[in-house]
This record gives sequence, structure tokens and C-alpha cells, in this order.
Amino acid sequence: MQVLSREKALVLLAKTRDEGAGLSNVSSNDPVWEMWLRNVLVRTAAVFGDQSTHVREIAHLVTAAQEAQSWERSKHSGRIVAIIDSFHSEVSDLWSDDTVTPQPSVASPGRDSLDTRGGAANDRVFVVHGHDHGRMQAVARFLEQLGLRPIILHERPSSGDTIVEKLDRHGDAAYAVVLLTPDDVGGLSSSQPALKPRARQNVVLELGYFIGRLGRQRTCALVVEGVEIPSDYSGVVYIPLSRSDEWRFLLARELRAAGLPVDMNKIV
Repeated sequence: MQVLSREKALVLLAKTRDEGAGLSNVSSNDPVWEMWLRNVLVRTAAVFGDQSTHVREIAHLVTAAQEAQSWERSKHSGRIVAIIDSFHSEVSDLWSDDTVTPQPSVASPGRDSLDTRGGAANDRVFVVHGHDHGRMQAVARFLEQLGLRPIILHERPSSGDTIVEKLDRHGDAAYAVVLLTPDDVGGLSSSQPALKPRARQNVVLELGYFIGRLGRQRTCALVVEGVEIPSDYSGVVYIPLSRSDEWRFLLARELRAAGLPVDMNKIV
């Protein structure tokens, strides 16, 4: 299934192939290996679709490379680079220049479609954040790049509302992205508590609010490494918010799966 345009797909596959080939000069213990292996899966899904045979074909190679001893990684990466190169040739030889398969809107099981949820426009995404305004701006600009409208509470007029009233009034979004960044620390109330990085209390509260309002399928947490996950949220899949651009592909994929009008070509 063709998801990206031919031009965008070729660029992304070539980038992934070349990054893998460049790992021959990188220590097998370097974290860049793990980043590249994850990018292989994310980018293959971005090009061909989550359920494509291409993803299934390469997933077992990525898993084998992740589980291999460090000194065996170059052998596995060579195989992955070869497969990515064959994907590149397939796109170059067989794809048309302008045909992109439209992605159907997917309504969450047991829930109303986006068009019937209290009139909420399906391009509005509520962004919950703490004190890390740099990451908040990065997420907001990325949503705009995808053609979506980010809703940030402090940028909206209060009109005399309390915070809860303001949240309820502006919370009629189709999706919520919640940034769990290390703004606070906390731990058990013992004599020598082990303090761990935590998100702000308002962020944790609003995460629960949107899970209740929109459902887990339309609420996504972006988590900075090391931040403590709320206990009731343990086991729910979240997206690591790293300094690399991997989170962009993962978030775009979740938004598209939830039925938002996301053009994957705008990621690259």
C-alpha cells in the first residue's frame, strides 16, 4: 500500500539506508544503533503503512539485531540495509509520481466518530504541557506542519473562568497530546525518600481528564526519558520524547490511526 508520495518515500528510504551503512564506523555499543533500528521500523511503516508486508518482512530482522550481542550487530545491520535498498528500488521502479493511497478514518471501537462528538473539529489537538515550553513549542509547530490546530490552554482567553472551567470550555478537541517532562520531583514519604523526576501535577490531572473525555485511543503521552509514569497509566503505550525526530513519525501515525486528517508526506 502506497502511503507517502514517491518522492518523499525515496528520500526517507535513502536516508535510512545511508544511516545504516554509516554505522560500520560506529561502536556497536553506541546508542545510535538503537535509534537507527527503531527508525527502520517507524520509517518503513511511514512509507508503506503499519500493516504492510514490508513492515512484517523487516520487523524480524530488527528484532534479531536488537537481541544480538553487540559484536554481531554489523552483520544484522548489513541485512537490514540490503532490504531497505530493495524497498528503495521497488518504490523507484514501481510507484507512480503522484498516486497516494488515502488513509481511511478509523473510529475507536465503541465510540462515536469525530464528527459527532459535540461538534469538535477533527483537526483540533489539545496540547497539555508543564514548564518545558521548548518541547511544547516543538510539538505545537509539528502539529501545524501536519495541518492540524494545536490548542494550548494558556494561549486561550480565560473570560473569568477557573482553570477547570477553562479546560472544559476549550477541551472540545479531537485528540490530546500530553507532555510528561521532568519539571517536578517526588517520592514516598519516608525518612530518606528516593526522589524521581515527575511531570507537573496539572499535567497528570489533565492526562486523566482527557483519557476520560476522549478515551485512551485519542490521548497520547509523550514522555521524556526518566520521568516517572503515573501508576494508573502503567502498561499503556506511550511515545518517548527524545531529541531525535523519531517521536514525530510515531505521533503522526497515532493521529492518523485515530482518524485525524494527517498527510504523512508533510513529516519529511
